Amino acid sequence: MYRRPKKKLLGQEAIPTTPLADMMFLLLIFFIMTTTLAKVTGFVTDMPSGQKGDQSQKQKTTSVALHDEKIAFNDQNVSMDELYKLVKGLRLDQKVGDAKVVIVSAAGMVNYQNYFETMAIIQNSGGVVAIETEGK
Repeated sequence: MYRRPKKKLLGQEAIPTTPLADMMFLLLIFFIMTTTLAKVTGFVTDMPSGQKGDQSQKQKTTSVALHDEKIAFNDQNVSMDELYKLVKGLRLDQKVGDAKVVIVSAAGMVNYQNYFETMAIIQNSGGVVAIETEGK
């Protein structure tokens, strides 16, 4: 009869290392797969000073605010005819760049006719309409 060899009983000084190698291999794969290999790039920029230049203080963006039946041109209440004269007086067709921009904001129950006429006045005067919306 054939006898099987008896398994050696591990003594207290021997530590099983086979599962450790498997675990290390899995951890190595995990870290390789989760590591980003893209190089982080930045850019050099000059931080602006806290003071405004003379040119930026002189140029203030024109704003028209519509609230219910009221029209405000640069925080001054005006009628539609006065708005037309003020916007024509700005001579937006002769300006370039950001100087042509007029910010239009509406709040409350604004009449569509007033809103449309305001935008038409600005565009016919050579300006660019920038619509300000409320953010939630």
